[in-house]
Amino acid sequence: MAVEINKEELLANLMDDQELLNESIDMFMERADQRYKLLDAAVKERDEQRVMEEGHTIKGMVAIFTQGSPFEAAKKLEFMGRNKDLAGVDEALADFKTELDDLKVALMAIRDEG
Repeated sequence: MAVEINKEELLANLMDDQELLNESIDMFMERADQRYKLLDAAVKERDEQRVMEEGHTIKGMVAIFTQGSPFEAAKKLEFMGRNKDLAGVDEALADFKTELDDLKVALMAIRDEG
């Protein structure tokens, strides 16, 4: 499912600076995979504290661009760690990975049209 991103709203939040938007997208692309790897490792180790922390960090990164399904998927992981209940965490991580990949596709489309 495609991620909905309001480019006009994003630009408005960045004072209509397309170059700043492109830089923000580039920075997200560079860091998203690194943060995902840290989150994946935390899930594999069943480290609730790190799942919470990495989920929170990546949720904040995603929130710059959308409060939609990728944000909600990261938030779910954060709260699983916070609540010290990792039942279903592998499925939640897989769902988040799909959402993250969809977000990256949407952001590259915005960058390419800019």
